Amino acid sequence: MTSEIENEGVGYIKFVGSAVEDGAIGADAAGNSLLALDELIRYFNRQQSKGFSSLPYEITVKTHKGSWEVVVLGGIGIFAAAYIKKAAEKMAENDFAEFGFKDVLRKSVDALRKLVELAKHTKGKLDFSSPDLSWRIADGTVGVQNDQGEIFYIPLEYFQWYTGISSNVLKKLTGPIQDNRSLVIGSEHHGQVEQTIITTSDKAYFGHETASNEEEFLFPELEHGQVVELEGRLTRGNENTNSIGFEYSGHVLNCIPEAGSIIQFKPALFLRCRVVATVTRLLKQHTEAERRPTLILKYVIPLESDNQLGLFGR
Repeated sequence: MTSEIENEGVGYIKFVGSAVEDGAIGADAAGNSLLALDELIRYFNRQQSKGFSSLPYEITVKTHKGSWEVVVLGGIGIFAAAYIKKAAEKMAENDFAEFGFKDVLRKSVDALRKLVELAKHTKGKLDFSSPDLSWRIADGTVGVQNDQGEIFYIPLEYFQWYTGISSNVLKKLTGPIQDNRSLVIGSEHHGQVEQTIITTSDKAYFGHETASNEEEFLFPELEHGQVVELEGRLTRGNENTNSIGFEYSGHVLNCIPEAGSIIQFKPALFLRCRVVATVTRLLKQHTEAERRPTLILKYVIPLESDNQLGLFGR
């Protein structure tokens, strides 16, 4: 990959891992990530030259064994010929005459990679107005401190660009990340190719809800087939599915009556109560225990007075 950047590109993104060993990836996932990449590059281009960002350019997708890869080309051939002269004039107007198109794109990809590094450094807590920023004006850099007191320095111009970027686009870029499929962003900086990898453990830093709670085996003490007595609160019921929620220790467990309709539990709805139920962990799949238990209700005993009967089914 390094030789390809040196020969024709300014950077790349690629998904790696056993889930993409054959270079294949879902069209939706790949498409969304490509759209996000395009949006991010255009954004950073616009920070360097407003005229540059409006020009049409292409991103070539290359698939290799062991990864799904997108190379950002930097040559003049990526532009429609009719726009070349106009682009040069626009860049000259904005003091970019000494730079080429490749330089602008190279900086855009590098800014993206460092933004990802910054999000990982701060664990997603990007606060560009923090009083803990360390300014090195002479060096043209600014340091961002994380919760551990560690400082990550970035170019001052990158920092200024980041203050106006939407977090949603980073969420879209990192969407396809999953177990066995990580995202790698590579950029050329001072003649060296630098890489940043984003794994599932980093995904929450980019606006994704952590899946850790769902992955945990919730309430392992509630074993399949066990009859239990639990105290909690019944939540809104669903007559179509004949199910009702039971709020217990910070989680809402799905409940179904052992017999009859959930209407029988109407007197206890929204109230703190004690339930007697059989635990099942094989409701949806019959060969592997489900992580979240379901309760088959035998009895529901209200523990407080009922003043809300009329709310049922609203």
